[in-house]
Amino acid sequence: MKKKILLLSIFLVSVIFFDRLSSFLIFECNHIFFSDNNFETGINDHLQKNNYNSLIMGSSRTYEGIHPDLIKSGKLNPFKWSFAGFGPKYNYYFYQLFKKINNKPKAVIFGVDYFIYTLFSSPSALAELNSGVDMGLTMNYLDPTLLLLKNKKNIDIVMKDIIGSLSPMKNIPIRDIDEIQSYTGSKKDELKNYKVYTEKLRHYKGSAFTKPPGSEGEYFFKMLDELREDNVNLILIVIPEYIGTFRTNKFQRIFRMHLKKLKKKYKNIRVLNYNYIKKFNLGDDSLFLDGGYGYSNSHLSKRGAVIFNRMLKKDLENIGY
Repeated sequence: MKKKILLLSIFLVSVIFFDRLSSFLIFECNHIFFSDNNFETGINDHLQKNNYNSLIMGSSRTYEGIHPDLIKSGKLNPFKWSFAGFGPKYNYYFYQLFKKINNKPKAVIFGVDYFIYTLFSSPSALAELNSGVDMGLTMNYLDPTLLLLKNKKNIDIVMKDIIGSLSPMKNIPIRDIDEIQSYTGSKKDELKNYKVYTEKLRHYKGSAFTKPPGSEGEYFFKMLDELREDNVNLILIVIPEYIGTFRTNKFQRIFRMHLKKLKKKYKNIRVLNYNYIKKFNLGDDSLFLDGGYGYSNSHLSKRGAVIFNRMLKKDLENIGY
C-alpha cells in the first residue's frame, strides 16, 4: 500500500513539474519570439512618414475586408492595423499606442464581428506591444489547476504564431506594417486553406450571439469610453459574410439590436451594416474566401472586397469622410 502511495505521489509531482516547466518555457518563448522586435519603433517610423488622420481596426475579417487604398479620399487617409488574433484587448492597447505616436485620429473605422465577445487576443500579438500588457497567460505556480489546461486556448495561439513565424511557406501572412496598408485582398485560388462550403445543409449547428462582456468585452467598452472622451468618431462596420455563415449566425437581430443600443449610449458612434441580402450579394460564393452552413466565420475575397469597399467609400463620403 505504501509503495502504491509513493508511486502515485511521484506520478502527481512529475505531472505538476512537467506542467509548470512546459508553461514556463512557452511563456518565455512568447517573449523571445515576439516582445523584443522593435515593434513600437517600426510603427513610430511609419506613422511619422505619413499623414494619417484616421484608424482602421478589427480582426481578420477586417484585414480581408476593409482596405485603405480603396476607401481613402481627400478627407480620409486611414492607417490600418487589423489582423487575425487582434481581439478587443489588443485593439484597446493599440489605440493607446497609436494615440501616443500619431495623436488622436479624426475617426476610428472598426470592423465589428458577430462573435466579437468570444474573441481572444493573441498573446504573441500582445507581447509585440512591448508595454507590460497582460498577455493572458496565467503563470501562478501555486494555482491548484494544471496551467497547460487553464491556458490551452492562448497556448494554442502562441504555438501557432511561433510555428508561423518560422515557416518558410509564402502563403502564410505576416504582420508587416507596409504590407497591411497596401493589401487589397486575396483571390480565391491564392489561399488553399480557405474554402467556401456552398452546400445547403438541412441540419447544421447554429452559432449564438454572445453578449458582453464575454472574453474581452471589458476592453471593447474601455475603448468606446476612451474614444468618446477623446471626441473621436467611431464607425462600426458590419462586414458581409457568406449566406451560409449568415444563416449559421442565426441571432442577427439580437446583434443588430445590440449595436443600436451602443449607438444610443455613445453619441459618437455610427453603424454601417452591409451584412444583409438586400445590401450585398451574400449568396455569391465568388465574393468570399470561406464560410458556409455550420461555419460562423467568413472572409471576403479580393473580388468581394473591391465591391464592398466601393460601397463603403461612397457611404463614408456621404457622411463627411
